[in-house]
Parts: sequence; C-alpha cells; structure tokens
Amino acid sequence: DGEPWALAGLWSVWTDPETGELVPSYTMITQNCDAHPLLRRMHKPDPKLPADQQDKRAVVPLEPGLWDEWLNGSIEQAEGLIKLPPEHLFAAGPAARPAPVGPPAPDTSSLF
Repeated sequence: DGEPWALAGLWSVWTDPETGELVPSYTMITQNCDAHPLLRRMHKPDPKLPADQQDKRAVVPLEPGLWDEWLNGSIEQAEGLIKLPPEHLFAAGPAARPAPVGPPAPDTSSLF
C-alpha cells in the first residue's frame, strides 16, 4: 500500500573502553524464510556452500498495531511477533532493465 514499515530491531548504547565514548548500536532482526512462498525465491545460491548452509533470511516487518508490543512488551511477547510475514505484504516482480549507459548526444534534451 506504499505506507512506511517498521522493522523489528534492537538497539543499545555501550561505552568504548578505550575512548570512553558512548556508542549507539543497532541491528535488524532477521529470520529464516525458506518456507515463505515469495521470499524463498530471493538471493542467488552460493555455489561454495552446501545447501544446508544457505538459508534465506529476511527482516521482520511489524504492523503498526504491534509497534507498542514490540517496544514495551516482554521478551516472550516480542518472540511471538517474529514470524513470517503474509505474502501480500510485498509487491514483487521482475526488475526493470537499466537504462543504456553512454554519453548523451550533444545539444539535446537527453542531458536532463
């Protein structure tokens, strides 16, 4: 629907032991999405790794009604929010072909 998302994540502030500087750190939670009908099709396999070491990972989107539970709930509540998103949440299709690369013709509107 084009609306902004929230992603499940964690943050912390820690003190660098060498400088004493406060350092904010952030991470996005990801999960295995091998069983998701759309997300499992993303990412090319790595030929250097065996198949059992190539899980498909994706971020965990949170619907607006769940934001407060994620931010203020218990660990158990947060764990319950980490689940495969519904397929309809994503719009997927072939990527557009990139525009040809080359110098524009002189004195034409193709410069803009």
